[in-house]
Amino acid sequence: MKLVKREFVLIFAPRSRIPYMGDTMKRKTIKICVRRLAAFSCVLALATFLCSQGWGQRLALAAAGLRSPRQAVTLLEERLETDSLIGAPPPPAPFEGMGDTTAPDIPVAAPLVELPPMTMIEPPANKGDGGRVVERTMNTGDRGKGVAITNRSGTAVDIGAALNRALSLRWEQTDQPQVLILHTHTTEGYMTYAADYYNAEDRHRTHDHTRNVCAVGEALRLSLAAYGIVAIHDTTVHDSPVYSGAYTRSAETAKAYLEQYPSIRVVLDLHRDSVEEGGALVRPTAVVEGKKAAQMMLITGVVSTEGLPHPRWEQNLTLTAHWQAALDGVSPDLMRPLNLTASRYNQHLSPGWVLVEVGAEGNTIEEAVYSAQILGRTLAELLG
Repeated sequence: MKLVKREFVLIFAPRSRIPYMGDTMKRKTIKICVRRLAAFSCVLALATFLCSQGWGQRLALAAAGLRSPRQAVTLLEERLETDSLIGAPPPPAPFEGMGDTTAPDIPVAAPLVELPPMTMIEPPANKGDGGRVVERTMNTGDRGKGVAITNRSGTAVDIGAALNRALSLRWEQTDQPQVLILHTHTTEGYMTYAADYYNAEDRHRTHDHTRNVCAVGEALRLSLAAYGIVAIHDTTVHDSPVYSGAYTRSAETAKAYLEQYPSIRVVLDLHRDSVEEGGALVRPTAVVEGKKAAQMMLITGVVSTEGLPHPRWEQNLTLTAHWQAALDGVSPDLMRPLNLTASRYNQHLSPGWVLVEVGAEGNTIEEAVYSAQILGRTLAELLG
């Protein structure tokens, strides 16, 4: 600052007060002064802009500029780059970077999954190389005991007792992440249009996150955020290029997050089901508040063995039973029966782990995203 002040005096002081120096030296000095004063003016303008945008905490950039204008530019570029990324309150990262097939280091931030437009696109011409799609409202089961179940576990389960147990999981007042959203079968995709046919290129799996389960996960994350609940959304591809072993790989991803963020209370593994009827793809739908949603199914493992221990399965079941009941209250047609199985599906890693099948291959991405928004709303209220 002393140097800047001296050079300011050299330029604006009366000529009689300027110390004697040669003409060449004067010209060099004046050029230096002009450049530095120009940089100083830029920094002051930057500080004014930051204040006008409510970036009070970022005025450190201006302070850096007083010492080094080049450093200020570098810091500003880094700040703008970070601000263009998805932002949960630090330190948690909103979700892991797209396409990372390794057990992740927890990143500071990562690109946002772009949600698809919430309007159907015009169906393409039927090329005749695909097949049929039939829309159905699938059986929602018998709710005589509170919620409908399909028990394929080989173990007798008292679902009424699960509903009578109080939920031990509750949201905390924190800016730390409390939900982890991931996808064991990340490439499971949806239709982008509604029709009674599909073309071969539209079926099965895709790495396009705007039309696979990652778009559904992002809609769920945003729905929770509306209630002030921070969720990490991990988009690591676990099922490609090798499908076998996907659950082992997603378990490693989850372990990394659970170790990094002990505040995580709920883990949601979002999938897309595959249902056929007479060789046609089924599009299971329900009308919720005047709009079509993809029917969903919650899956819970209820067996613990010496080889595959799952000692806290009753806690998982309590959560899914209460969540199923809450979703039934939104619409009686939205949920397929709660599926009880002998498999763990990584649920032994957290008492708040739930596997959710959102729609099926015949559903549109719009229907699946709408269902995810309902999932987020009901979960937020259930544990509030």
